[in-house]
Amino acid sequence: MFDQVFRDWERACEASRQMQQEMFKHWTQPWVSALSNAGGGAEGRAFQKRWMELTIEMLNKQRESLDSAYSSGIQTIEQAFRASEAKSVDEYRRIIEDLWRQMFETFKNQSEAQLRDLQKWAEKSLEFAHKAAA
Repeated sequence: MFDQVFRDWERACEASRQMQQEMFKHWTQPWVSALSNAGGGAEGRAFQKRWMELTIEMLNKQRESLDSAYSSGIQTIEQAFRASEAKSVDEYRRIIEDLWRQMFETFKNQSEAQLRDLQKWAEKSLEFAHKAAA
């Protein structure tokens, strides 16, 4: 039973990570070419600096998300070990249902936070690009 829970959790986390990478690649491709075309003037260096700061901020958000995922995984494992202490079948079922509910809620919250971070990053990127083009 626990193997199934952890395999599903691992697949969900991996799918989320792959989706984030693909979205990040998709969104960064146009900006990488804009950076190379920005030139060496003061405007180009300012654009590159803002881009670098934005990228570092996004990477820090990604690290925080991974830290949160690991913390949640540890809590899930602790809760799974407590299931073996159940005194009845009903109590075991309740513990396992709570475990699934907690896992899906955590996954949903993490996915929503990552999407919000990506949206903020995209908005700022577009704002920078618009200012650079003006």
